[in-house]
Amino acid sequence: MLKGISDVNIAWEMACVELKKKVSVQTFEHWFNPIVPVDFKDGKIVLGVSDDFFADWLLSNYEDILAEALSAAMGQETALELKLGYLPPESVQIKEECPEKLVNGGTTAAVPNAKSVVNAQAPNCLQRHTFANFVVGEENRYAYTAALTAGQSPGGVYNPLYIYGGTGLGKTHLLQAVAHEVLQHNPRARIEYTTCESFLNSYVDSLQQKKHGEFRGHFRNVDVLLIDDVHQLANKIQLQEEFFNTFNTLYNGNKQIILTSDKQPCEIHGLEERLVSRFEWGITTEITAPGLETRLAILRMKQQEHLIKLDDDVLFFLASNITSSIRRLEGALLRLVAFSSAMSNCKITVQKAEELLGKLIEEDASGKKISIDNILKSVADYFELRVHDLTGSRRPKNIVEPRMIAMYITRTLTAFSLPEIGMAFGGRNHATVIHAVKKVRSDCEKDENMRRTVSMLERQVQRGVS
Repeated sequence: MLKGISDVNIAWEMACVELKKKVSVQTFEHWFNPIVPVDFKDGKIVLGVSDDFFADWLLSNYEDILAEALSAAMGQETALELKLGYLPPESVQIKEECPEKLVNGGTTAAVPNAKSVVNAQAPNCLQRHTFANFVVGEENRYAYTAALTAGQSPGGVYNPLYIYGGTGLGKTHLLQAVAHEVLQHNPRARIEYTTCESFLNSYVDSLQQKKHGEFRGHFRNVDVLLIDDVHQLANKIQLQEEFFNTFNTLYNGNKQIILTSDKQPCEIHGLEERLVSRFEWGITTEITAPGLETRLAILRMKQQEHLIKLDDDVLFFLASNITSSIRRLEGALLRLVAFSSAMSNCKITVQKAEELLGKLIEEDASGKKISIDNILKSVADYFELRVHDLTGSRRPKNIVEPRMIAMYITRTLTAFSLPEIGMAFGGRNHATVIHAVKKVRSDCEKDENMRRTVSMLERQVQRGVS
């Protein structure tokens, strides 16, 4: 039985031996070497990966051989769970004499001696998310300037700073860039970067473990608080009360607060007016989808990061066809990088890019029209259910199957990532979404009635936005 992280490390090393037998050197280095062994709990081995695109690609293309390698290493069939936001161990460089390490996982970083730091890595932040790597365009210039100023002068004019905009437009990048910027100027700064979901989980854990004082001390004794997806506070009354008091404590202490959301404060239904008011005390700025010029600049920077040179006509093809988000644009580029690497660095042409990215381009186009709300309503109406039944926690068969169908349709007809879909369906994780998609796909192959039902619902959803 695995008892600690050292045992998980050993199991992962054994799994890697098996994986190297089944994939090319390039594939292993690109997709398996960056994985971080995290934990073994509840019969599952937990592996850390950088982001949702990496997790999506890994599970879509290598889930079976990964599961086989893990089972072989463990000597038994083993379930797999992926966690986002983890970097390879070599990404954090702290000398041994520094008594307090900076680690992934949302902990607060306090560096006691700046001289002992080789490269102070902000907790739970990707190293590449810096201001130097952020492409500035007209669509994000003010948000960039505000975030940079807040990072250089925390607690100043831009406090609080509230950045809102659609998914995958660079809000998280700016938040994490602030963390890195603050540490450059003050390596002793106490920084907390976390998602609203993680804030909620920590709050619930503190209540269950009777450690609420520790929770409050943790979040109210930082110099900089960075919260992603703050709209998830909606309709959580106790959590809003806790965050309200945390906000007041930090603001009154002249500590920097930066929040991101997909909506303006006044547009978040279920958010108390007193929080709306506080979020609007400082600067509120929007990030919109990048224009063609900005998308081209992003691609040129990203190809330098990935050490690949694509012809200008290929870059223009990508920038012209993937327009919904920066995240999807980088995802498209990474697919071409992975293909070129697997095929001994073969040249990527426009024709090859169109062949490799056809489905992604279709999803990008349709995803701009079809919303998850439309899908939920269509499926709920067809099965004579309430939308709340599909997003809630109840599990009778007459709800579970429609819920999985709705997840499947969302995955096939929209550009939303697995974690985004899971969040829309009541905060479920990406593994649940993957299971639902596979189950419905399998049922459609075997059951004509299921196939007809799903096809009919897909057409209905598409007609609703035409």
